[in-house]
This record gives sequence, C-alpha cells and structure tokens, in this order.
Amino acid sequence: MSKEKFTFIMFEKIQVISYKISYYYKISYNEALDFIYHSKLYKALENEETKMWYFSSEQLFKMLIEEKETGNYIV
Repeated sequence: MSKEKFTFIMFEKIQVISYKISYYYKISYNEALDFIYHSKLYKALENEETKMWYFSSEQLFKMLIEEKETGNYIV
C-alpha cells in the first residue's frame, strides 16, 4: 500500500476513535488524541505490517478501553 493511502486510513481511524474516546471519558479532543498516541495499541496501529488498521474503528476503540483498564489489549 502506498504511504499516502496508509496515512489517509490512519487519519480517518484516529479521527473516529478520538471522538469516541472524548465522548466516553468526557475529555477534550486533544486529551483524547494524547490518550491514543500514548497507547500500546497506537504503536501497533502505526506499523503497517501489523495490519491492525484492518480492524473497525469501533473494535479499535474497544481495544483501547481494554488497554486502559487492564494495561493490555486483546486482538
């Protein structure tokens, strides 16, 4: 996949997930972005080879919540 296409997919996923995080935890959009960017899940998601971007935004959101609550996420 081209770098541009991957960047577009990541942008869309992060936008949707950040709004969900913001609403769920009642935090600002910027705090939600910080929440995502400092997660283990994001480190896996930004690596194209892991194919984590195949998951729906809803599933990735659930995985982030799980990571926050348990320290890890389950694929």
